[in-house]
This record gives sequence, structure tokens and C-alpha cells, in this order.
Amino acid sequence: MASRWWFIAIVWNNIQSLHKYHLIPRGLRIKTPGKSHMATPPRGPISTTSQALVATSFMILAGAMFAFMHGTVRWLSFDLHPFLIAFFRNLFGFLVLIPLLIRGGMGRFKTTRMGLHTFRACVNSISMLTWFTALSLMPLADATALALTGPLFVTLGAILTFAERVRFWRWATLIVGAVGALMVIRPGFEAANIGALLTIAATATAAVSKLCAKSLTKTEDPATIAAYVQFLMTPITFFAALFYWQWPTIEQIIGLIVIGTLGSLAHLFTAKAYAIADLSFAEPISFTRMIWATAFGYIVFSEVPDFWTWAGAFTIVLATSIISYRERNQKS
Repeated sequence: MASRWWFIAIVWNNIQSLHKYHLIPRGLRIKTPGKSHMATPPRGPISTTSQALVATSFMILAGAMFAFMHGTVRWLSFDLHPFLIAFFRNLFGFLVLIPLLIRGGMGRFKTTRMGLHTFRACVNSISMLTWFTALSLMPLADATALALTGPLFVTLGAILTFAERVRFWRWATLIVGAVGALMVIRPGFEAANIGALLTIAATATAAVSKLCAKSLTKTEDPATIAAYVQFLMTPITFFAALFYWQWPTIEQIIGLIVIGTLGSLAHLFTAKAYAIADLSFAEPISFTRMIWATAFGYIVFSEVPDFWTWAGAFTIVLATSIISYRERNQKS
């Protein structure tokens, strides 16, 4: 019991320390559709090197938050059903965003595409429910490695949905990424793991959600998209949690608040990194999630990933980085 309270205290203190950081550093040029604006710096514009350092810091911090969030999910899943954890993650995650929504007023909720918002929330809920269930069934580092295939599923979905032109390098990188996933799963050499299959399913459905978001950005404000998905997922996951309902203890509620807070802030820091730096620069840094997940898994669960998990994760990130780099060059 004492070790659990020690763990919660460490994570909670890390969250409190975030107040010391500015989400948008002064002097950074933020890229938004159709416009670019810059906060007034005290001494001229910030250098490209400084922008790269800030973006790197945001990605590393976001990776740590995701790893701690997923580790806390796995920790709580020993006593709470993953569906219940998913509901409270959305509930507390939405509460964290309320101050940002209040500043934007009711205009944040103006939309002409409610149907697509609802569909995306349903798909995202399925992804979260399967992902949290997977975390309860397999080592944290293994699940994190497989989840790195996300950009590959987005690329495949874009090919199928938007009829984008398929070049050789696209198929090649998708195959390389698939090989990386097989290194982690190792079918035929390891016993069948339902957690690995659920992780792949969660990552694939999350890619569908991202493609929906890509379509919504043509007519909707990003803040509106984020507000609707978080708002709608709360009742959807609540319905799923009802079948496994139990009232969490005070200790568990603190852990659930940590999950909701870390989840919202991690997505926010990732968005800030993508606004500052190109995707081709930021994407390889996502590999740091493996490092954080490994550290968390070793300290809390005594889990140590083997060579093939690391090799598979590296191969997957290599494939996603190549895709990001080629996409950027193609657009330029």
C-alpha cells in the first residue's frame, strides 16, 4: 500500500510541476491553416535551432506522459475493469479541458457535421476500450512498441479512403513496418497473445479516427474537433463501463485523475510540437515512448523487454519516419 501511495505522489508532483512551463514559448511561429502568427519576443525571432529544441522537449515530455498514463492504466487494471478506467479517463480528461473551452465560449460547439463527430467519437471509444484492455493483458513496453504502428495505419487508410496515389516507397515502408510488428509479436515462436491482437485493433481504429479528424479540419476549428470527441466519448464509454461497474476507492480515484490529466496534456504537448516542427522531424522522437515505457514497466511491474521488442520498435519508427520525410518532400 505504501508503495502505491509513493507512486501516486511522484506522478502527481510531476503534473503539478507542469505549471512552471509555457505551452507556447514566446517567439515561436505557430503554423495554423491559412495564417501564421508570432508571439512578441523580447529580442528578435527565435532561431531554428531553438525551435527544434523546444519541439524535441515537447515530444519527449509528451512521450513520458503517455508512458506514465498507460502504465497507470495497467496498474489500475489489476483491480478495476479497463472499461471503467476508460470512462473515468474521458470524464477527467474533459474536465481538464473545460477552462480552455470556457475561454472560447459556446462558439467552440458550433458545427455542421455532427454526424461525423459522433462517428469519430464511437470509433475512438472502441479504440480506447480495446487499447486499455490490451494494456491489462501484456507488458507495457510490448504494447507501446506495437502502438507505434499508428502512422502506418493512417497511411494505409489514406490510400484506401482518399484514393491517394500509391508509390513504391509507400508500399515498401508499410512492409517494413509490418515486419517490425511481427518482430514484436513473433507468431509461431511465442504463444498467441490476445493483448497483441487487441493492440493492433486499437491502433487500426485510432487511424480511422485520425482520418475522420483530417476530414473535419477542412470545415471545423481544431478546438471544436477536440472538444466534441472528448465530450461524446464520455457517455459512450460510460455505457460500456456500466456492465462492469464498481465504485473506485479514493486511492484509485487519484490514479484515474492522473490518467485523465496526463492524457489531455500529452495530446496538447504533441500538438504543440507538430505546430513548431515538421512531422518528419518530430515523428522519430516518438521512439522515446519506448524508453519511458520500459523504465516504468521495470520499476513498477519488473517487466524487461527482450531484444526483439526493441528491434521491432526501432524498425516500426524507422518506417514511420521515412513516410513522414517523404510526405514532407512530396508536398514541398
